[in-house]
Amino acid sequence: MRWKRQVTANALVAGHMKAFYRSLPQAAREVPTEVALAYAAHLFHRRRRELIDEKRFASSKFHVGIGIGTGGLNGLERLTKRSTLVSDALLLSHDRVGPGHRVRRISKRNRPQVIGYDPQDTYGPIDPGWIESVEDLYVHAPHLHNLGLWLLRAEPLLRAGLAWYLPTYSISSVSKTEGLSAPLVGLTYDRATEQVEFSNVPELLDFLQVGQRIVALDDTAPAVTAVVRPVIEDLELPFIDGVPLDVFSAVTVEEFESYRAFQLWLQQQLLSVDTALNAEDSERALMRIGLQIKEEVRGMEAQMRQVRRKRAVTATGAVVGSISASLTAVMGTSELVSAVAAFIGGATGGFWTAVQAGADHSPRTLQEGPWYYVWTLSRTERRS
Repeated sequence: MRWKRQVTANALVAGHMKAFYRSLPQAAREVPTEVALAYAAHLFHRRRRELIDEKRFASSKFHVGIGIGTGGLNGLERLTKRSTLVSDALLLSHDRVGPGHRVRRISKRNRPQVIGYDPQDTYGPIDPGWIESVEDLYVHAPHLHNLGLWLLRAEPLLRAGLAWYLPTYSISSVSKTEGLSAPLVGLTYDRATEQVEFSNVPELLDFLQVGQRIVALDDTAPAVTAVVRPVIEDLELPFIDGVPLDVFSAVTVEEFESYRAFQLWLQQQLLSVDTALNAEDSERALMRIGLQIKEEVRGMEAQMRQVRRKRAVTATGAVVGSISASLTAVMGTSELVSAVAAFIGGATGGFWTAVQAGADHSPRTLQEGPWYYVWTLSRTERRS
């Protein structure tokens, strides 16, 4: 799938995510589980290390990492949409949550075993035999199918570097020893041992999701907590709750400037809420922010209706104006005014009126503000 716009919020994240989607076969897109496994394989080793360093040393305070729980796809999508409204780059990760899913074989080798003796010394020397060692890579997630669907629906966000997912890996190391314990009588031995080593991601997380709440970790900046938690838990945001994640992702990228403007406004509003307020006062402050968003959306709706009406009205003026422009060069302005006034009963200046109307009432000027993005999502939510 191709989008009209290619924007970049975080260059390093966007680069790795674009490389993944370019390498993803079209056939794999039809099987979400395969998408999740391909993503885990793609991000292992060097790519994962670079992205971890980017999160650890990010200059942005709002490069937010959230350890997500065992909830379903709807909860994951809701968390993504709400967090994206205030985070410059969003990291999500299942920190050792869920069963292991085999990604691929990392290594396999055979080596001869050192000669030993039967501990009971009953049958004589032990045959050397062989030791087979294999290492397999596993990714841990509660629902691999849901993770694959999320990767597909959030693709515009990931390609833009607005969000990414850090897999939790484990490496299973199995050593299997085979040989003859007593060649004379044909007794064999077969032993296997397994060790599992997990990758560690907690140092990259700012929050852990517990049910519908997110808990700030000890080293999370208070400012980040004051901005992120209310958006996820408390604010009423109907303009995104009813919008599918794939639509939300596409709109966010398509209206990127307006999205960034709204994000800045929302961050400022939340930072202005006094953290010392009691629960009731904080609830009222957040309610005021929600009501202001609704009011601004209604205002944007009225402005867009006004723009459409004025553009329709000035369209006929532009036709007359195009004639006026041609005649101006021949007759001069004063002579033209008299001539056109006599010809159409005083409807002069149509060309200049149309030009001015195009400048004053173009949707482009509204699209650069913070409320066009919210209005677009709100309109999409109503249609849904």
